[in-house]
Amino acid sequence: MAASYTLKKEQRAFSLDASIPPVLEIDSGTTVTFETGDAAYERLFKGEAVQDIGLENFNAVTGPVYVRGAEPGDALQVEIMDVQVRRAWSVWLPEFGGLGKQTKDIHVREIPLRDGRAHITDQVSVPIRPMIGCIAVAPKEGKGSTYMPAYPNGGNMDLREMEPGTTLFLPVQVAGALLSMGDLHAAMGSAEPTWVSLEAAGSATLKISVVKGRKLDYPRLRVGSATYCIGMGETFEQSHQVALDAAFNLLVNEWGMAPFDAYAYISACVDMRFGGPASSIVMAVVPDRT
Repeated sequence: MAASYTLKKEQRAFSLDASIPPVLEIDSGTTVTFETGDAAYERLFKGEAVQDIGLENFNAVTGPVYVRGAEPGDALQVEIMDVQVRRAWSVWLPEFGGLGKQTKDIHVREIPLRDGRAHITDQVSVPIRPMIGCIAVAPKEGKGSTYMPAYPNGGNMDLREMEPGTTLFLPVQVAGALLSMGDLHAAMGSAEPTWVSLEAAGSATLKISVVKGRKLDYPRLRVGSATYCIGMGETFEQSHQVALDAAFNLLVNEWGMAPFDAYAYISACVDMRFGGPASSIVMAVVPDRT
């Protein structure tokens, strides 16, 4: 049976950087539970200013984890086995996100979690659907933000689909991959419409494996019986094109379809969805053949 480990929330980093020493080394196929905290939101609730807390503290990531055998040109396969949240917050900041213009004051509220629901008021509640906001491997060079933008190696992608049952594939850029994860959410609308979800503390359990020779330019998801090809660019138009090209290449180069057949298949049944909002992210959702 493969080994399993737990990383504490204190084993954290504030950027994506190959020079950060790993907190754990594992073999391919190992299961790791990443704990995350919410101290920054608690400090904001108690009246501290955002600039005093530091933006980096709101999106700290647990890790990085060195995966033996992972090399550039491989893919890191991350199976989301479980996500648990124990406390959640709603935060509304002036001039931040799409509705920041609607408030002049900072509002911070703990959202009670009980009976499988997040209770926004005594009369209004929503189902708890825990998911991962930020997950990445280290970049080939330089330092990446855990806040914005997102990158071809991952980052703060805020994809609603990053919940238990989903498998993420990340393009390995440095030896050992150096996987980090953070920014758990108790619930979030697709594409994080307000730029803030029900931000949560908790843990995510991931099975981490190396897929040798699986060269990817951008992250990819497997959700149910569909492959999600992720596109990123300076604009949504560019991201749309990157995702669409990736879907076409998937059908032609991996499925072995003729180009016109792949074109017709995409025309008939591929959906385009937004990710984000840390970057312009578009996903082409390619259903399996039935």
